[in-house]
Amino acid sequence: MQQTWLIRQEGNRRLVLYILGWASTPNAVHHITPPPGYDVLAVYNYTDIEPLSAADFAGYDRIYLFAWSFGVWVAEHIAAGLPLHRAVALNGTPYPVDDKRGMRLRVVLRTMQGLARVGMNPFNEKAYGGVRYIPEGPYPDRSIEDKITELTFLAERSKEDSAEILHWDAAYIGTKDEIFPPDKMRTHWHSVGLGTEFESYHYPFANPDIVLRHLGD
Repeated sequence: MQQTWLIRQEGNRRLVLYILGWASTPNAVHHITPPPGYDVLAVYNYTDIEPLSAADFAGYDRIYLFAWSFGVWVAEHIAAGLPLHRAVALNGTPYPVDDKRGMRLRVVLRTMQGLARVGMNPFNEKAYGGVRYIPEGPYPDRSIEDKITELTFLAERSKEDSAEILHWDAAYIGTKDEIFPPDKMRTHWHSVGLGTEFESYHYPFANPDIVLRHLGD
C-alpha cells in the first residue's frame, strides 16, 4: 500500500487520515482543504496491507479517519491500533465482497474482466456520476495492470478475511451508488445503528462538506 502526505507541517496536532478505495490516487481528496492545524495523509493502492503503528502518530491529539469503499475493509485491518477520535465510513462496509453486506463476487470478477477488455471508462461512468466528478490534481493515474492487481488482492483477501474491529462513529450511504449497492450498505449499517443516507454516487468527496463537517469537535 502507498501513503502520501498531502499536508504535513511542524506543529500540527490533528490528522485527517484518508483510507481510499480501489483504483484511487490522492487526487480523490486533494481538493478538500481542512482548517489550519491539520495534517492530511492518504493511504491507497493496496497490493499488500500493513497495520499503521500508533507510535508513528503519537504527536497528534486527534486523528479523524475517513474510509471509502474497499477502504472500509482496509481500515479494519490497518487502523485498529490507532487512537482514533472519529471514524467515518463512506460508501462501503467491512464486508465488501459479501452477498448480504457488500458486492457479489461475480460482480467484482466481471469488473476485473472488463478492465482488461475496455479499461476504466465503464467503471468511471458509474462511480463518478457520468464522469462529472472525477477529481483533478497533481498525482498521475495508475496503469490498468496495476489496478487489476490491486482489485485481485482486495477481492481475494476481503472475501476470506473480513472482520469488525473498529468503532465507527458514522457511516454514509450514497443513494445513487451504482458500485456498492445501497441496500447492502443499509443491511449492514442499520444492524449496528448507523447509516446516514446522502445524495451521492459511489465517489463521496464531490462535496468537501462530507469531511469538513466532522472536523473540529
